[in-house]
Amino acid sequence: MVEPTKTSLVGRVAAAARYVISGASEAWMGPNQPMTPTADAPSDQTKGRQFDYPVAVNLYQKPRSEQQSAVTYDDLRALADNYDLVRLAIETRKDQLSSLTWGFRNVDKAKCVSDTSDDARIDQLMDFFKYPDKLNDWQTWLRILVEDLLVIDAPALYPRLTRGGQLYSLDPMDGATIKKVIDGTGRTPFPPDPAYQQILHGMAAVDYTLDELIFRPRNVRSWRIYGFSPVEQIITTINIALRRQLYQLQYFTEGNIPDTLFSVPDTWGPDQIKQFQDWWDTISTGANKRKGRFVPNGVSPIDTKANAMQGKDDQIMNEWLARVVCYCFNVAPTQLTVSNNRATAQTQAETAQDEGLAPLKQWAKNLIDFVVHKYFGFTDLEFYFPDQEEMNPLVKAQINQIYLTSRVLDPDEVREELGKQPLTEEQRTKLVPTAGPDGANPFQSQGDQAVNNEQEANQPERKQDPTVKVDVHLGDTLVDIAPTVVKAEFADGRVETARATAE
Repeated sequence: MVEPTKTSLVGRVAAAARYVISGASEAWMGPNQPMTPTADAPSDQTKGRQFDYPVAVNLYQKPRSEQQSAVTYDDLRALADNYDLVRLAIETRKDQLSSLTWGFRNVDKAKCVSDTSDDARIDQLMDFFKYPDKLNDWQTWLRILVEDLLVIDAPALYPRLTRGGQLYSLDPMDGATIKKVIDGTGRTPFPPDPAYQQILHGMAAVDYTLDELIFRPRNVRSWRIYGFSPVEQIITTINIALRRQLYQLQYFTEGNIPDTLFSVPDTWGPDQIKQFQDWWDTISTGANKRKGRFVPNGVSPIDTKANAMQGKDDQIMNEWLARVVCYCFNVAPTQLTVSNNRATAQTQAETAQDEGLAPLKQWAKNLIDFVVHKYFGFTDLEFYFPDQEEMNPLVKAQINQIYLTSRVLDPDEVREELGKQPLTEEQRTKLVPTAGPDGANPFQSQGDQAVNNEQEANQPERKQDPTVKVDVHLGDTLVDIAPTVVKAEFADGRVETARATAE
């Protein structure tokens, strides 16, 4: 039996001291010491570096070239323009967002709307954003930004200032010409260092600091300098769809398969077939030419394009492409696929619209809030979409009714949400707020309340009778119907009975 080697006390103490000083472990097949850092000095700017960017990345002239990707901004725009389904999805999102109503309000949601409705600053902001670039209205201006957001994820704005330093206009710029500049840590440098360069004709034309240009991609990743647009996310699917469309187009316009094949007699040889084919082509030219071909006997006429692109697999492929594109842009595919029942299709369309617009609304809100806070100095105001808080009027009315009867809200608070002034004293004297757990209507007038009280007082008392099967109200009289006897008790104490008939 082999006994383990015993280490002396002095050896163990020396090994422990060596591990404390150097960190080296004597473990068998151990991890060993890590390599000594070669760029750990503060001047190297490596601590906290965002990602491993290429060396001399700021010297690259073309945007996105540092990503070593074959997909350029021009490629993304060409893909979005040439695949009609992607273009329709983009235009749908642009239409939906630009058609929403918008406005400004106080950041404090609890502050009454009436306190800010007369705020001159809100009027100033509304007047400015009606024509943000002094040329295009709000809808057109926003559509320009959303186009670059969804296609290349590089929306850019140039804040043009007056001589006094006030914001004059927000001019959209082609985000494909903007190259981002990074510092040693891989992040955008702060002023006065340049943060962006505009590349014109392949050369760096202008430098911009963070204060001189607004560059707002939405889908930013830690290991990339530029954004990741929805079009780029489904670039493989778009390529498949484009090649499929090209195949379909060429199937009907080009190719070596004729439209129709004609059978000729068995005695004809190749020379006779060729001679007859040439004669046929001479008499069927122009609009009359249908690309018919003559073949030896035994080949029956075949219409090669009668059932083209009508198979089940083709339909499944088309539906799959439509679903992928619509899912990427959060657009309901109900018009492009085999729909379910009407209610389900409508629910899917409403859900897709709400979920798809929410991120775009938030992006637009953050952009406008940044402009309002930075260039106008109105930090207590915010941009918002009133449509974002709207719901079905009937559902909203029912919710308000529940809040009123449960004493959660006051009638004036409900009127405030509706944009109306609080109740006057005269209105309050005519309306009796009887809200409570009993479910009474808080807007019930005194006259209606008196009538209801009188009806309740004259309501006959119901007698508990195990033989009672049905209760029938006849005016102010409660009638209990037994199997054979009708008994009615009035408010004055009279009790009358009668035998029930079949009628």
